[in-house]
Amino acid sequence: MGKTVRIEERDIPVVRETDVIVVGGGLAGVAAAVAASRHGARVTLIEKSIVLGGLATLGHVCVYLPIDDGRGHKIYGGLAEELMRVCVRYSQDSIPEQWRDGPDTAPEDSPRYMSNFFIPPAVLALDEFVQQEGVDVVFDTVFSEPIMEGNTVKGIVVENKSGRTAYMAKVFVDASGDADLVYRAGAETETLKTIVSHWFHELDFDAMKKGIEEGDMLKAVPLRWLGLVPSGQAGDENMELTCDGTTSEGVNEYIRISRGLALDWLKKHQRPDYAMLTLPFMPQFRMTRRLIGKDELRYDGEYHIESSVGCVIASLDEPATVYEFPYEGLITDLLSNVLAAGRMVSAEGRGWAIMRFIPACVLTGQAAGTAAALAAKENCSLQELDVKELQRQLENDGVKLHRPKGTEGNVPARRRRGAAVPPECGPQINRFYVRTDDRDGIRQNQDIPDEHV
Repeated sequence: MGKTVRIEERDIPVVRETDVIVVGGGLAGVAAAVAASRHGARVTLIEKSIVLGGLATLGHVCVYLPIDDGRGHKIYGGLAEELMRVCVRYSQDSIPEQWRDGPDTAPEDSPRYMSNFFIPPAVLALDEFVQQEGVDVVFDTVFSEPIMEGNTVKGIVVENKSGRTAYMAKVFVDASGDADLVYRAGAETETLKTIVSHWFHELDFDAMKKGIEEGDMLKAVPLRWLGLVPSGQAGDENMELTCDGTTSEGVNEYIRISRGLALDWLKKHQRPDYAMLTLPFMPQFRMTRRLIGKDELRYDGEYHIESSVGCVIASLDEPATVYEFPYEGLITDLLSNVLAAGRMVSAEGRGWAIMRFIPACVLTGQAAGTAAALAAKENCSLQELDVKELQRQLENDGVKLHRPKGTEGNVPARRRRGAAVPPECGPQINRFYVRTDDRDGIRQNQDIPDEHV
């Protein structure tokens, strides 16, 4: 350890005391906050930026991946389906006609139930959504540390323009994406490095002409994905990963490399009929740190889970195997009143990659928010919570707790690679990668493992 300084102890003003505090305003955090509010809790949502949506908006990953299994069965209902509709409320969308009215089933050969969306209208729709649901959002506020009493979090210390202040609550949901609250509160976690990827919108005359001819704005302003694959063959799932999203050094290295890739691309393609239109405003880490909970999703584990809080799928698989996520994957015995939500829930191996897809993040957000509201109302620990009652509430709110009939035999015939968006559901994402040992060789349409995209 290097040189240290001692800061004088001082009193910190308490800004608010409430029922539930959600740390992180990505789509998992939005779902958690709305679910808790709908179940009668007073909710404060703490967001470090000035925009809701996280990776889906700030990170430019503006593709709401499939919520069906690829064989005509809707797997995600509840807020996972509702938030897709919120994101496209004021935006062009690519929801297939077969799913337009939100049925539980569609013809087996139907396009996937998913959509692209434009970011500014999605941001405004999310603002409107949480306001209508009575969620108190505090923007431009960074979580700093928990206030502990034994294994219970009594409050959190935050930093913003008002200085260092505290927010107190009965129950907390960590939707930070990086397990910041559970880690700093003393829970067991696992960290993972990730490759560098970079999403942005671009304009060129050919795409614009195509979009105009087909009357499709999404095709007129396509997304592009740039990725940095470490030395070795693309598609090697055992390849060494590069950046640690849980350290300042790792985050800054990611940003440096990501923007370097974008600048390399721009220099090679600068011409009068081309424009790089947008840049992401947060590092686009896929997985960073996750909770090691009481239980976890296992990719090759049991299909029926008695304590399931909802079904999840690898949205890029076709057809997608349906798994059930355990309530115990949201909590740990080391903390009495903190739940995880989003990509940082308890899941091992490729199960972790499944849980970082938007629909799975929203599902766990809804489950965590509902559980938080029930625990706050009953004044009980999360370990004492009546899971049957939680399941009843989730099912009433549209969540599919157990595998729908007809999905039992789903085994992926193939995993989608080369396009994160099925062509029949909207514009393909143009994907390129750069080898770390060949920065000058930008190569097209390479086969990159989906969990890294």
